[in-house]
Amino acid sequence: MRAPAEYIAQQPIQVNGVRAYNPGDDVPASAVENLGLTVGEHVLPAHPGVIERPAGNARRADWEVYWLGQGMTREEIDGMTRDELAAREPEVLGSAPNPNAAVHVVPNPLPDVVAAQATEQTAEPVERPGQNARKADWVEYAVWRGMPRETAEDSTIPQLADADYDTLFGPEQS
Repeated sequence: MRAPAEYIAQQPIQVNGVRAYNPGDDVPASAVENLGLTVGEHVLPAHPGVIERPAGNARRADWEVYWLGQGMTREEIDGMTRDELAAREPEVLGSAPNPNAAVHVVPNPLPDVVAAQATEQTAEPVERPGQNARKADWVEYAVWRGMPRETAEDSTIPQLADADYDTLFGPEQS
């Protein structure tokens, strides 16, 4: 059994044009960091120990950051004193995801395990096929570059050959 992730997605998150996380999905801390996700907006902590609770005598700013990460709104926080924030205990973490939330698109994520899992890639680089190559070769190249397999299979050889893979899916990784 795998360990539970530290965060829960609150909205759809795309990586390289591929939907990597849906609302309610577990999101590991490494993905939150590497993709630049905002705690309290894109993800919420899955359990109380994810974000360290500030010391009782911490500054108001520390408490604000903590409670924003726990899912409180700015308006709720602004309506409380520093002492009220310090005395408050976390409620149910990971509020119900909003299925109608806008998709958060990460344009150029740092390379990591999550980005590699988001696209169907082989361990070995796939060379760009020649103009007279078979469609199967073009499909494998397109999938390796990050195109969804279904899209690649539905495309023609000229479409696959003319696709701007660097713009669509980022520079080729070797």
